[in-house]
Amino acid sequence: MTAATTAKLARTGAATSVEARPAAPRRVRLAKALAATPTAKIPGMTRPPKQAGSNGKKLKKPKSGTNRYKLPDDEYARLGALKQRLELLGIPVRKSGLLRAGLLLLVAMNDVQLKKAVAGLVVGESAGHPQRAA
Repeated sequence: MTAATTAKLARTGAATSVEARPAAPRRVRLAKALAATPTAKIPGMTRPPKQAGSNGKKLKKPKSGTNRYKLPDDEYARLGALKQRLELLGIPVRKSGLLRAGLLLLVAMNDVQLKKAVAGLVVGESAGHPQRAA
């Protein structure tokens, strides 16, 4: 602070130090709101999870598995037709994205729906070729 500013503050009776000033109303309201917010507790957890960058290390991205699966020719054609249908609706998607979406739908089904969905699959055939007898 300059000498002129200090003299002006002394004449008006205003506080000269930062600690002596009253807190801004917005800060007080924010502090009260944060103090009143309950923290979510996860059952069985003894301490809160660490946040990214808390110890200077980066979090690793989950690795994606790369496997090859064979589909019967007619199901592969349906996958392509579904992809084209979505593109006409303005939603570009890759075939792998369709498979992932299908997996999410299967996981969300109850047991009866899941049995019904997989009952129509032909077991023992891959890529349209019947299983060879040994």
